[in-house]
Amino acid sequence: MGRTFLISFCILLGFLALGRSSDADVATVGGVKVVSGTDVDVYLETRGGVTYISLPGTWRWPLTGSAEDYCAMPAARVEEAIRAIEYPIRDLEIQVVILPVPRRHFSESSAEGRVVFLSPGRVEYPDQHIHYIVAHEIGHVVQHLLMPESRMDLWERFAALRGLDLEDRGTSIDHACRPAEIFAEDFRVLFGGELARCGGNVENHDLEEPEGIQGLKEFMLSLVGEWETRVRISAYPNPFSSDIVFETFSLGGENRPLEVSVFDALGRKLRDLAPPPGGSVYVVWDGRDEGGRIVAPGVYFAYIWAGEHLRIRKLIKR
Repeated sequence: MGRTFLISFCILLGFLALGRSSDADVATVGGVKVVSGTDVDVYLETRGGVTYISLPGTWRWPLTGSAEDYCAMPAARVEEAIRAIEYPIRDLEIQVVILPVPRRHFSESSAEGRVVFLSPGRVEYPDQHIHYIVAHEIGHVVQHLLMPESRMDLWERFAALRGLDLEDRGTSIDHACRPAEIFAEDFRVLFGGELARCGGNVENHDLEEPEGIQGLKEFMLSLVGEWETRVRISAYPNPFSSDIVFETFSLGGENRPLEVSVFDALGRKLRDLAPPPGGSVYVVWDGRDEGGRIVAPGVYFAYIWAGEHLRIRKLIKR
C-alpha cells in the first residue's frame, strides 16, 4: 500500500484527536477513537440521490437503506469490546466508525488502514458478536501497521510459527486460509476479551488453535516494540510560538530524510514540508500555511514520514 494512500487516511485523525466534547459522539478508549451517532454525519455526502461515506484514505462507499431499518452497534458496547483487548494499541492511532446503515454491496464490517467500519444489523447484535468483530477488525489494523506486506521477514517468522505457505496471500484462496485473516483471528483469540475469544476457536478449523502454538503470542507482542524503536521522530519545542523542528533518528543507523504534512484540527491540509537539499534529517515548520499566512494559535497535527515509517504528532501553537 503506497504512501499516498496512507497519508490520506491519516487526515481523519485531526478531527478525531480532539476527543469527546459535551455534545459529540466521539470517545477515546485505550487510545482508540470511536465515532458514532451524529459525528458520522461529518463524513457523509449525497450525490445523485445516493449517500456516500467518504473518510480520507478509505474507499468512497455508497450506503444503502434507512437508519430506522437497522440497529447500529451501541457505542458503549463497542467501547467495552475495545477496553477488553489485551494488546498495547494505545499509540497506533486506530479509529472505529460505527455505521448507521450498511455499505452497498459490502454489508460486513471491515478495516482499511487505521480505520475500522462496524456495520449494523437488522436486529441488535449480541455482546459476543460485537466483541468478536471489534477484536478481529482491530487485529487487521494491527497487522497492517506493524506487519505490512513489505516486511517479508516478519511474515516469514509468522508463517513458520503457523505452518503457512506464503506463496499465495491474495483473494484467490478461501477467506479463512488467507494469512492476513489468520493473523486477525489469532489476534482475536490471543488478545480479545473473554467474549471475543469464543473458546479459542478460529475461523479456519483446519488450523491449530493459536493458544497452543509456542511463541506465537510473544511474536505478536514483539511487533509493537520493533515498531516503536525502529524509527524515532521528535517535534520540538512543543508547544511552540514561531518555529518547530521535526527530527528523525533510526536505531539502525539508517537515518532517512523526513517529509511532513501539517493539518488543522478539522483535517484540512495546511502545508507540505520537505528537507533542504542534501537529505537533512531535520525539517522546520515556520508556522505558516501554503499561502505564507501565519496560522492562528491552536491545535495542529503533523504526519511525519521517514521512509516507509509514519508517525503522527499533535502540535500546539501558542
